[in-house]
Amino acid sequence: MATVVITGSTKGVGRGLANEFARLGHNVVISSRNQDDIINATEIMNANSEGSIIGQVCDISNKRELEALWNLAKAEFGKVDYWINNAGYASGQNPVHKIPESLVQSMITTNSLGTVYGSQVAIKGFREQGSGTLYNMLGGSFDGKFLTPGMGVYSSTKASINILTKYLVEENKNTGITIASISPGVLITENWLNEQKKLSHDEWEEQKPMANIICDHVETVAPWIVSEILKNDQSGIRIAWMPLRKILLRFFKAKVLMQKRDLFSRYGI
Repeated sequence: MATVVITGSTKGVGRGLANEFARLGHNVVISSRNQDDIINATEIMNANSEGSIIGQVCDISNKRELEALWNLAKAEFGKVDYWINNAGYASGQNPVHKIPESLVQSMITTNSLGTVYGSQVAIKGFREQGSGTLYNMLGGSFDGKFLTPGMGVYSSTKASINILTKYLVEENKNTGITIASISPGVLITENWLNEQKKLSHDEWEEQKPMANIICDHVETVAPWIVSEILKNDQSGIRIAWMPLRKILLRFFKAKVLMQKRDLFSRYGI
C-alpha cells in the first residue's frame, strides 16, 4: 500500500481525499494548523479505515514545518509515494480593489507560497528516494478562460500554481517523479459555507440555482479523484472533476430537461 501526505487535510476536500485513501488501506499523513483538529481527525479515521493515519501540525507558509511533515512520513512509513499540496484559502465576495489586505496576504501566502514550499520539499525528497508523485490543487479561474466574479486574487494564486506545476513537470523529466494537478470543481466545504453565510437572503436566492448546477458534495467527488490519482502515471495531466463537457451537460439537464438538484437542504439553506 502507498503512503500519502496531504496538506490541509482535516477538513474539506483534503479530508475527503484522506478518508478515501485510508478507506482503501493506504497510509495517510494529514496536517493542519490546529492540533485539536488533527487529533479528532486521526481518531475518527483510524477507527473507520483500513489504512494507518497519522498527523502533525503544519503551517505550509513555513518551509521547516513542511520538511518536518515529510520527515514524519518517511520515519513512520519508510517512503512517501504521493504528496498532495491541497492546503489553501479562498475568499470571493469582492472585486480585487475591495479585498482587505489581510485576506490578500492570507490567500497569497497560503496558496502560492505554501504550494511552492510544499513542492520544493516533495521534489527534493522524491529525488533522494528515486521516485514519487506530486499533485498540486487548482481552482477558481486558474486558466483565465472563464472569470468568476469576486475571485480575482484567489484565481490569480491558482494561476500561479498552474504555471508552477508546468515548470515542475519540465524540470523533472526522466527523474522517476510524476507531477500533475487536480481540479476538484466547486465543492461544498466548511470554507464554502462560511463564504455563503456572508450573503444576504436575496443574494443567496439569486445565486442558489447556479450553485445547485455547478456544486458538489466532497463525498461525491473525493473517491473519483483518488481513483484517478492511483491509476495515473503520466506527468502534466490535470485530473478534472468538471470538464467543460460535464458543465454543459449539467446546464442542459437543468435548463432544458428541468432536472433540478437540491444540494443545500441538508444545510438548512
